[in-house]
Amino acid sequence: MQPTGSTDLDNCPVSDDLLKRLLDATFNAVTDVGNQLPDGQRAALAVYCYRRAHFRKLGLSLAKLCSRQSLLMEAGHAGEMIHLQSAATGTETESRFSGVSRGGKAQVSLRSV
Repeated sequence: MQPTGSTDLDNCPVSDDLLKRLLDATFNAVTDVGNQLPDGQRAALAVYCYRRAHFRKLGLSLAKLCSRQSLLMEAGHAGEMIHLQSAATGTETESRFSGVSRGGKAQVSLRSV
């Protein structure tokens, strides 16, 4: 299957205002705003964000809302990889941050092992 989108790597598929709202939003707000976008535009935005290291988490959050088919149509094999990573991030993120205190830093122990 040949991808139909993502040929323009420089231009964001949504307005700057919407992108700023998403970047400032919590995960629940990202879900709410992301669900308002058409599936194709949501997939394009997920791929756009994923391809930028500083937006990657947002891209994966948006990719969770996309169908596998829409990500494949948008970015081909890369869309498949984004889909797989977005499906795996929930459990990985939860387990990775389970030892994080409320201050956002990992707990430190002086106990020797």
